[in-house]
Amino acid sequence: MSVARDNFVNRIRTIQGMLTEPLLVDGVLTNTIHNGRARLLRNGLMVAAFNSLEDFLRQRSAELLSFVSRTSLRFDDLPRALMLAATLEAMKAAHVRAKLSMAQGDDPFPILQLTAAEIASTASGPLSLSRFALGYSGSNVSADEVSTMLAAFHVGDVWNELTALSSRVGLGAVPLKDAFSQGSRLRNAAAHEPDANVQPTDLQSFCQQATAIALGFDLLGSRAARLLHDSTTPYGQRSKDKLASQLEIIFVEHRGKQYACIKEGARRALRLLDDRETAWRTAISAARPGRLPVVERDRAVTPVRWISTDSP
Repeated sequence: MSVARDNFVNRIRTIQGMLTEPLLVDGVLTNTIHNGRARLLRNGLMVAAFNSLEDFLRQRSAELLSFVSRTSLRFDDLPRALMLAATLEAMKAAHVRAKLSMAQGDDPFPILQLTAAEIASTASGPLSLSRFALGYSGSNVSADEVSTMLAAFHVGDVWNELTALSSRVGLGAVPLKDAFSQGSRLRNAAAHEPDANVQPTDLQSFCQQATAIALGFDLLGSRAARLLHDSTTPYGQRSKDKLASQLEIIFVEHRGKQYACIKEGARRALRLLDDRETAWRTAISAARPGRLPVVERDRAVTPVRWISTDSP
């Protein structure tokens, strides 16, 4: 199971659960002390929400890189973008991280030595793709870098594919590249501008959009990583794939007092069960033979958790 996915879902759910707290809601204009505290708390939550998404993108990429490393393919069978990321970009990122570590009084050599060994593995094997290959080109992850990260796994038309999946799971059809860029601007303002004033609606919208980005990134990246991992032919040398249409989702949803396991677009449920966790496990068991993703939705038909059966 993905630690990165579990951490993200728990952090975003916690932030969403805080948004109705009275401490976060402005009072009358004359209550300047309360309103000032509420503003600072909301700004802090905006930083935490965006950082949670950034952390997920990096950590999930690292998990997928580790999965792809456990393959019989040669390094030069991988997509060229992934080859460059695992060598040139990993080397550059390790240098930056080592300098930051040294500035903080820590020993920089372990970072450099481990990354050097990982880069060397691309020549001598067995493969051990560095976690610094993707998502570490700067201190923050940009919208273009999100696209680059999935493109390295050979996913095509990244942001449109993410938006298409968001619409299918019930998280709206807002263009997610624009949503990510707006979230980045709000985070930067909240972190650095003294008069920044993130509103509860901004936080609620971003948490939903961050969930859509994380879910889509995970499902597309997991499918691409599995195709690379399992390929006995040079999959990485073909044109990039649009993978969203290949993902047939099994949903776990409320049906009165029961929980339904139902395939996307189907009228009848695969199973109706009384217990939520039993329904979740049943859906995963049904999904594994076909390597299908599973998404649980609440009574508002909004995703609350998901899993890919393509890769760990």
